[in-house]
Amino acid sequence: MRNERLLIIVLIFCWALSMAAQQMEVHDFKHQKRYLWNRSKVAVDKQRALLDLYTTEKGFTFFANGKEAAEAEEGDGLITVKLPNKTRYVTIKHDTYGQLTWRVPKKYLKRKKHYCATLLTSDPTKKYQLKNQWVTLTISPENAVAQIDSVRQLVRDGKVALFLPVGKHRYEVQSPYYEAVCDSFVLTDTAKVELAINLQPVYAYVVVKTPWNSGKIYVDGQQIGKGQAQSGRLADGEHRLAVFLSDYCIYDKPFQIGRAEKKLIELTYQDYKFVGRRVTKALPSLSATEKGEEKQVVTQIVSSTSKQEMCAVTLVADSTNTEIWLDREHVANGRWSGQLALGYHLVSTVKDSIESKPTELWIIDTTPQELNLAVPQTSKALINIHGNVTDADIFINNVRVGRTPLVIPSLTADKQYTVSLRKNGYKDASATVVPRGNELTEVNIKMKKK
Repeated sequence: MRNERLLIIVLIFCWALSMAAQQMEVHDFKHQKRYLWNRSKVAVDKQRALLDLYTTEKGFTFFANGKEAAEAEEGDGLITVKLPNKTRYVTIKHDTYGQLTWRVPKKYLKRKKHYCATLLTSDPTKKYQLKNQWVTLTISPENAVAQIDSVRQLVRDGKVALFLPVGKHRYEVQSPYYEAVCDSFVLTDTAKVELAINLQPVYAYVVVKTPWNSGKIYVDGQQIGKGQAQSGRLADGEHRLAVFLSDYCIYDKPFQIGRAEKKLIELTYQDYKFVGRRVTKALPSLSATEKGEEKQVVTQIVSSTSKQEMCAVTLVADSTNTEIWLDREHVANGRWSGQLALGYHLVSTVKDSIESKPTELWIIDTTPQELNLAVPQTSKALINIHGNVTDADIFINNVRVGRTPLVIPSLTADKQYTVSLRKNGYKDASATVVPRGNELTEVNIKMKKK
């Protein structure tokens, strides 16, 4: 009788231990790989393996292979356990949830590796609550990289949706040329969490527009384009802008740009001035030039302008009542003679309140020159529309104007038009044209049979 009672007590004790062990479970075990973009975020230990157990509970003790006590560090929503190399199973003990011996799904845990898993606990005496909750992150820009609890997550169309354990979680979002965002969020069993994360750019750039397509644009001594161009990413502070026509510098000034500023510098004819000095490359960056050196550069420009060689030039207009404008100044009517410095100048005429297009005048030596100026005309253009099909309906900006072939007069110059051809049995065809003033522009459109 005594032996039967002892056996029953032993069975009850074993059953209690089994029930306590069932109050802890380990799920979602995986290896955290160290990619190039998160190499510094995923820590490793040269002698031990690291295991992150995601849980909001505390008070656990861990034993490697059931006998060797393992060091553990508690963090935000996780416990990092440091285990010896080739650990095959881990014993987890807790005063409330009992004991669990968890066998590693793979062969064993290796040193220099970082693993993670979710540690789930349940207490029959506690009120039931959700163990996991949804969190949604909406990220801008869409190509950013998101890490939650040091695990890189897949971002699709700028969104990340995860079903995570209730508790506190840490996240980091980063993208090239944007400020990284590091913060945390808390999941509860009452409602899901939605976060909008907008990364702020940390670079600036400048867009430069000039009146000349051939004008070479330099920022800090580096050419960024011609006519109109955008610089690369710039740090905030002072930079230098220079513009060249041929090998002549016609504009050279510093400019300020703020942090993450998108600056526009739009230059006009009045902003340019021939500095009287022929150079083969842009001036050095202002950031690398001391203030005293900058004054010396300005002095050299002024000095070189005063010593510049002059050339005898005669400008002839079509009539005596036609105004002659030189470098944006009215200098004479009908005819002008005088001395001009070598380099670049701008010439135009005005008659009956109609102004001609400005003409670029380059003087490269002291040989006397005479220039017959163009007659001022209205900025109208003509286009000759034809193709491989005759009698096709012509549409300009979706307005029917006739049939091919056809010359269209009195169009506004330097304005973009869409020319379309339509005819039964053929596929619609179109072309884009920007006619030049006072000229005939050819528009040849080929149509294909259906």
